[in-house]
Amino acid sequence: MEMDHDRQMLIRAELSDLLEALRLTSFDTNPLQFLVRLEAIRKTAMVHQFATVAEIASVFEATMQRVIDHGGGDSVVSSFTGILEDAIGCSQLSPSVTQSLLASVAVRLPN
Repeated sequence: MEMDHDRQMLIRAELSDLLEALRLTSFDTNPLQFLVRLEAIRKTAMVHQFATVAEIASVFEATMQRVIDHGGGDSVVSSFTGILEDAIGCSQLSPSVTQSLLASVAVRLPN
């Protein structure tokens, strides 16, 4: 059991480091680098079976594609990075909690 807990903590630390690197990347200045870092979060989460984090990152990626066309990147980045941080910190998230986290982002996004 302790090995599982230690493994989970290491994965959370890795995801947190990736999220911090994402936060330090300006989408407006370097959208490609931003999306590459976001994809790294999604892929790492998938490999380690952090399904909620992977799903949120996937929706984040799709939303950033719309930002390229319509603008509003700052509020999108702020909302999603906060939700990703919450999801990374949770030990287990049910599908309903995942949907609630995504809904909370949707409410804060500009139309």
